[in-house]
Amino acid sequence: MEKFDIKFIKEFINKHKNSKIILGVDSQRIRKKGVKYATVVIVHYDGCHGGKIFADVTYEKTRDAKLSRPFNRMMKEVQLISDLYTQLEDVLIDADFEIHIDVNPKEGTGSNVAYNAAKGYIWGVVGVEPICKPDAWGASAAADRFTKGKTKSINKNKIK
Repeated sequence: MEKFDIKFIKEFINKHKNSKIILGVDSQRIRKKGVKYATVVIVHYDGCHGGKIFADVTYEKTRDAKLSRPFNRMMKEVQLISDLYTQLEDVLIDADFEIHIDVNPKEGTGSNVAYNAAKGYIWGVVGVEPICKPDAWGASAAADRFTKGKTKSINKNKIK
């Protein structure tokens, strides 16, 4: 899959100044191969008129010894989305944007082990409160489609 073209995404966001920008991240364990991470930038035209999704998919070997408690995988998601924000910060600073992370505030769920740490990491790096499950559709719906292989690359460099 294609990597982000940060320069192009910045130009696209600047062209669509009244749009809402959502940064989302998700991951999926792949048996015996490791973890597939997907980060997305969603440009939601005027906050209500459709949009465009840019996606980046990366792979990494599994780090978690206890797969039912995926702390390291969740924190890697947060690191990826924070790094993406840092690269886009100059165009997002005055934009209407949200960061969606796939951690769950509900105790007893796997991703809950990283809930407080993930929120604190985003707050510390980005300075905004991240959107978490069940409201984090940028992570649990958009990025999730890329981790499960349901969507092909859509990083086409053509501004509309």
